[in-house]
Amino acid sequence: MSAIRRIRSVFGDNYVPGSRRAKRTPRVNRPDRPKMIAWAGPAAFYQTRWSERNAWYKARIEYPELLPKMYVIEPTNYYKTLEERLNENKNISSLDIGFSKLKIEASEHKNKSEELEKAARKNELLIDLKQVEDDNISIGQHFNVYSDLFVPGAYFHNVQSFKVSYGSSDARTGNVITVQDMLEAPVVKIESPKDGKGYNSLVMVNLDGNMLEGELTEGGYQQMAHWVIGNVADGSAVSDGDVVVPYLPPTPYHGSGYHRIAFVLFRHQEKLDFSSFTLQSSRFEERLFSTNRFLKTFEEKMTPSSLRFCQAEWDQNVDNILHEQGLKSPRFWYQWNKPVVRKQKEFPLKVRTFDKYLDQYRPPEEVVNSVYREWLEKRVHEGEVKKPQFPDIFYADNRKKLQAWQHRQLIDRNLGKGPYARLYHDFQNPAFQKDQVSST
Repeated sequence: MSAIRRIRSVFGDNYVPGSRRAKRTPRVNRPDRPKMIAWAGPAAFYQTRWSERNAWYKARIEYPELLPKMYVIEPTNYYKTLEERLNENKNISSLDIGFSKLKIEASEHKNKSEELEKAARKNELLIDLKQVEDDNISIGQHFNVYSDLFVPGAYFHNVQSFKVSYGSSDARTGNVITVQDMLEAPVVKIESPKDGKGYNSLVMVNLDGNMLEGELTEGGYQQMAHWVIGNVADGSAVSDGDVVVPYLPPTPYHGSGYHRIAFVLFRHQEKLDFSSFTLQSSRFEERLFSTNRFLKTFEEKMTPSSLRFCQAEWDQNVDNILHEQGLKSPRFWYQWNKPVVRKQKEFPLKVRTFDKYLDQYRPPEEVVNSVYREWLEKRVHEGEVKKPQFPDIFYADNRKKLQAWQHRQLIDRNLGKGPYARLYHDFQNPAFQKDQVSST
């Protein structure tokens, strides 16, 4: 029988004299090495573990915990091919309900392009922003402004220039303007044609402010009218027109996100009778307005000529506006799904602090009430709740005196982290806050 060949280390040839590294791998004989048995914790020896007939093996082995699958999406049911996506757009028929777009002759454009190119290379090209074409269709379709104003597929070009100004802020194409700046009626300047013998009508609606009704039977949706001015003669101020609906600042409700405020300008050649759309009372419900029905009523004499829209979100002025109307200010909260929590164990495998581990199994209302109770105590004794300047000004001392979980809880409280965010932020934007304990 041949002798057993000793396995040499792969680094044996690179041995450095005087070093403490071994020249070969050591050999350890363990003839009496004990057998290792998986330890399942003291729960393995509870009397309740032996209640079933086939539970004899449960002293060492447990059934795996089955958790519900999350975000399971079957591609065959949700994903569509490129051909199917292209056919969807073909099914929606496009309908131009406005004036025809001005066209520039190709020869004139070609002659000017060479001169403009030379000026651009020398940095001598000056562009008149008033003459730049406003690509409002793609932006309006992106925000679904046309479909929510009229019907799906409808659109029109901006052929008439007009400006809506709230102080230093102008309504353009989806920019954000605060309700504080929109408390007063805007300053509107409308372009007048050369002949100057026509009339203009302005409609200001909130596309996301209607909570009372849904889709109409004849198509289209109802919006909340905030300002409607009719029969504004060319060259005249908007204040000289007929007030169909008096001005009311936008009211984006608390927690409902950004609301689209649209300004639609209509063009007509003669005075129109808007008595059927005049506000009969000051009730908030009377401001329900259908832009699609408004256009259909006068479609033979009136045509949309331009569009401007902005976005606004809730602030404290919205509550004041609704209270002046005799209404309560609604609150919208995001309803989060119930978190998936593993079965509670005496000795969990994942090492976590016991305070956060036990908070997972407490009712969320109990955790929230404990934070509000602390907020109320500070409000009563200190007069106000201010966020500390530093997370822990006595960090070195508290790290020695307090337990690790108590010290981290103190830092989270001073930072307003996790459930302690209610101490300082008071959930001004509830759509982006969770009403559950953070798992981090």
